[in-house]
Amino acid sequence: MSGLGDEASEEYISTRRKFSGIRGLVMASSTIDLRIAAAASRKPRSRIVIRVAIVAAAAAIAAALALLPDPAKAAGSPVVIKMADTAPFYEPAKVAVKVGDTVQWVNGGETVHSVSTSVANAQDPRDTSMPKGAVAFDSGFIPPGGNYSYTFTVPGMYRYFCLPHEKAGMVGVIVVKK
Repeated sequence: MSGLGDEASEEYISTRRKFSGIRGLVMASSTIDLRIAAAASRKPRSRIVIRVAIVAAAAAIAAALALLPDPAKAAGSPVVIKMADTAPFYEPAKVAVKVGDTVQWVNGGETVHSVSTSVANAQDPRDTSMPKGAVAFDSGFIPPGGNYSYTFTVPGMYRYFCLPHEKAGMVGVIVVKK
């Protein structure tokens, strides 16, 4: 330490000791911090792995759901036939569906209507027919704005009519395919 007086030299040495002591503490503190940081960094890595696994599972579920049939079709969204007070009374008058499909008749008129395959209710037996093994259905009177649904389980041709308007020609046909 040439050029420095004895006092300056002692002060330098004293300061150096202070800083070297602090430096030792800092280093010791850094070592402890690194251990804490290493232990803490393990948790985020495991969390990242868990998050990646969750995202991968969600993507797999989304892909699987995309392959499922359309929920509206799976739930059997009905084929709708509108009923009116004037011709054409059933719109559409002839419908083709598959076994298991549901048909819904909606009364859009201002008077009551019905849907029936019951021979006992028909004024003209030619206005009704069903395939062998099918059970007759009858909606009863459907008020304006009301509806009636029926699920077809037997394939074949069904002729149905509206009890109050059968003579006016309110007759429809449903063909049920396998």
